[in-house]
Amino acid sequence: MKKILTIFALLLIVQGARSQWPANYDGVMLQGFYWNSFEETQWTNLTESADSLSEYFDAIWVPNSAWCTDGQSMGYDPVYWFRHKSTFGQLRDLKAMINTYKEKGVSIIEDVVLNHKKPQGKKVTKDGQQVASWIDFVNETPKIGGTTYQVTWSGADICKNDDGGYTKDQGWEVTGANDTGDDFSGYRDLDHTSANVQNNVKLYLRYLLEELGYDGFRLDMVKGYSGQYTKLYNEAAKPKFCVGEYWDGNAQTLVNWINSTGKTSAAFDFSLKYVIRDAFGGGDWSALSNKGLAGNPDYSRYAVTFIDNHDTYENQDRLTNNVLAANALILAMPGTPCIFMKHWQRYPISIGNMIKARKAAGVTNQSSMTEQQALSGGYVIKTKGSKGTVLYICGTPNYNTSGFTCIAAGTNFSYYVSDNVTVTGLREGSDDDDEGQKSITIYVESTSAPYLYSWTASGVNPTGAWPGKKMTEKVEMTSLDETTTKTFWKYRLAVSPVNIIFNNGNGVQTADITGVSHNSFYTFNASNSNKQTNWQDITSQFYSIPEVVLPDCVKPIDGHIYCYFKGNKDYDTPYVWAWNSSKDVCKNAWPGDAMTKVGLDGKYAVWRWDLGTATSSNTPTGILFTNNGSDSYKTPDFTFTNGGYYDVYGLIGVATSNVEKDPCDVNGDGTVNALDIQAVIAIAVADTNNPKYDLNDDGLVNALDIQLVINAASKVA
Repeated sequence: MKKILTIFALLLIVQGARSQWPANYDGVMLQGFYWNSFEETQWTNLTESADSLSEYFDAIWVPNSAWCTDGQSMGYDPVYWFRHKSTFGQLRDLKAMINTYKEKGVSIIEDVVLNHKKPQGKKVTKDGQQVASWIDFVNETPKIGGTTYQVTWSGADICKNDDGGYTKDQGWEVTGANDTGDDFSGYRDLDHTSANVQNNVKLYLRYLLEELGYDGFRLDMVKGYSGQYTKLYNEAAKPKFCVGEYWDGNAQTLVNWINSTGKTSAAFDFSLKYVIRDAFGGGDWSALSNKGLAGNPDYSRYAVTFIDNHDTYENQDRLTNNVLAANALILAMPGTPCIFMKHWQRYPISIGNMIKARKAAGVTNQSSMTEQQALSGGYVIKTKGSKGTVLYICGTPNYNTSGFTCIAAGTNFSYYVSDNVTVTGLREGSDDDDEGQKSITIYVESTSAPYLYSWTASGVNPTGAWPGKKMTEKVEMTSLDETTTKTFWKYRLAVSPVNIIFNNGNGVQTADITGVSHNSFYTFNASNSNKQTNWQDITSQFYSIPEVVLPDCVKPIDGHIYCYFKGNKDYDTPYVWAWNSSKDVCKNAWPGDAMTKVGLDGKYAVWRWDLGTATSSNTPTGILFTNNGSDSYKTPDFTFTNGGYYDVYGLIGVATSNVEKDPCDVNGDGTVNALDIQAVIAIAVADTNNPKYDLNDDGLVNALDIQLVINAASKVA
């Protein structure tokens, strides 16, 4: 019996030694770069961001850190494997970055290129001419664990059918076996059947883990060689993480590759990527019935889900519509989400809050989706974590969200966790775009905890179906004048502007309180059934609404139909579309009229639309803004206010003159001249009691007033 137990224990040790993507992993990954991000994602810059990034991410994928070329390189043309100086920084900076994140519990994953290698290109004599060699890989002498190794190369390490046989046809001595995967025409394809190549790769991966401190690998272009070699290398190196770039949209093909690696590597879920493209890019929510590799309970552990990466962001596969809604999807599903740096930079508040909610609910790469259904106008997913449930709604379906708390909401999505989950560290504020959340806090004074029902213009119910969410958190607040302290029930809403109703859950409610866009304070008397009188807005006593200071470029235009718009990162070419009950009033067909840039409000551009002279027929009642007609970047319909200053959330303020008008400028053209004299004469004849033009303040408009205008006009002349 003792012998049997010993054998069983050895089997467990061997199984534990196998390299696999962690089971029940609740981490979220960040792709910490994009194409040509040489300055922004230097090792030193990433190190400086460690405090903020480590709050959300458990692993960061960075570019290949080895020396490639004398020019700028993203690392996909490797010359050296053991000399780690790159476009992104020096070796000392690399080690400082890795160690800084390691101390914070964050793994750094390197982009590793094993499919191909770039020759040194030293001049050699070939056919009587001096040419750059195609096959002279650099030899190196790395030191690992105190031992120095020799890493050498020859033409026998290069596939004999490299570049479709072109390399050999040009007379270069390549004598390796045929390629075991797809041919790559950029540099020389390594022959992974070569014992020398295998030994060199194992040393390379050991060096990355043991000497530099990486925790894992992102393997580039694994289609280029058989998956059995990934198995061989991972079993030797034993990385904590390994994920392969097997660029194929067929989920079964990804499963086959994962199996070929002995499940020692995960795979980027390109199958889900293309489902996301169809669903969120084209508005086909039914496409989500196919959830790629992540939707397979047997393989979600090995699915690294993503929306875009450095490659897809630069080609036709880039997602341009509903980007935040798509990120919310992968943060609600099993698999390991990998957030693209560009998306993180754009939506740090919304994505960050959803990451915290996912982790608080205990959702992992192997969690179960307990509900998946297409509904009219959208799709619903529930994922059960170890501590609670995440509810994700995309599109605009009608769905009962009772029992859930809204964490984030925006165009075509809302993201919830079950009420039993406490999410700490949620950030207030806005990502400053039409899709991002803009959280606010509602306070109400009531003898017992009321219910808060809420809804947005886009059909989101942040506090669920009627009667809404019971307000259970209490807080004491002191009035602005410090004379009164009251106890309020408090609730944070993840999105605004929003409409709200307080009610007692038993038939007594307030009237609709609409357009709430900032922290607000109310009273509610549940013993009064009159919904018009049983509540009061007391915000002004407890909250100072930030004063709206319009930029100097927002100026009135007398007698014209016009407005202003504050753009953001997504609105660099804004257009206006305006209408009234009888017609569309823009000068041009959809998307309407291009706006003119007139100045700045902080770091964002201010744009003006001027339709021209106002008439009864061309005055709009409604208005919206797009970025050059984009469906992805289009505001909701707003009520038109002439001279209004808007952003993507709605009306900010109205243009007013900061300069007091000269009373002698009777005709309002900015100067005092003969036209003003004529105007005063006309007024004097028509209405001698008009105080507006009683310039000498004697109670009448008469010759003295005319003389004052003449005198003023003479001074100007």
